[in-house]
Amino acid sequence: MKDKLIIVVKSILFALIFALIYYGLSYLLIPGNNTKKYGIIKTGEFEILQEEENTIDAIFIGDSVVYSAISPMEIWNEFGYTIFDCVGMSQLTPISYEMLYESIESQHPKVAFFEADVLFRDEKNIPIDRYFDQTFKKFFPLSTYHNNWKEKTLKFLNTGDDFTELNVYKGYKYIHKIKGVTEQKELKETKKAMRIPKANLDAFQKMVDLSEEKNVKLVLITNPNYYNFTYERYNAISKLAKKYGLEYIDLNKDNPLKIDWTKETKDRGVHLNYWGAKKVSKFIGEYLKKTGLLEDHRNDEKYQSWNEAYRIYKNNLK
Repeated sequence: MKDKLIIVVKSILFALIFALIYYGLSYLLIPGNNTKKYGIIKTGEFEILQEEENTIDAIFIGDSVVYSAISPMEIWNEFGYTIFDCVGMSQLTPISYEMLYESIESQHPKVAFFEADVLFRDEKNIPIDRYFDQTFKKFFPLSTYHNNWKEKTLKFLNTGDDFTELNVYKGYKYIHKIKGVTEQKELKETKKAMRIPKANLDAFQKMVDLSEEKNVKLVLITNPNYYNFTYERYNAISKLAKKYGLEYIDLNKDNPLKIDWTKETKDRGVHLNYWGAKKVSKFIGEYLKKTGLLEDHRNDEKYQSWNEAYRIYKNNLK
């Protein structure tokens, strides 16, 4: 019996030591320069690290609904604010917290918008491979960067490089495809509220606490999504916003932006195309202007790379 206990204890110790070594090596092998040629993985939180520190005014945290609805370059051109979409496909709320944390650490934005529809996504209902990408690969980058020992671009060898790759879209995914809604759905008003998984509520609490600690204005938003909108979702988010004293911007109920769902969506109402994104982006710019928290940087020499990015952006749209 004693021998079996010794074997069990040794096995546990071995597993713990292995995990610590693996975890440590993971972070040693993260690229020291955040560009493609150094092997960086282009997820939302890594993309924002390409930006010069403390140059981003506001961020959007969320999923693919965000990166098809918010075009930072449109906002830059009209208002001069620097916005970044920190997003991932089928993003989970705990990962949203991690993205918020990473973004605040490097940028200290004044405003953070959180796509509240993410709160209803249960990790049990997403494909296992996507869940693996969003969790294991995040906390154990060795699985992604295991070949980086060959390069002299590791974090601990090369911490002073400039992040020189110009990010033109700032997290936005340009979509010109049109595939409109063909069937109208009936929406019945109700006082019922959809259940939000506890793990998501716990992660959201951490987002609220972090935002308060860092003096970041956290705003709940639901971007236009004809396919997903229900009064049950709306009621649940409204209740959560009231609980925490947060502002909630709903762009679905009564279609406040007059989205033309026959022309301004790429997939029958789930994601907006460019024409829909222009409407949302203009609304966000006007909202941020009313807050009085941000400055117009268009004539600031420090932000001339944004003018260059916009020039390339407009050329790409042609």
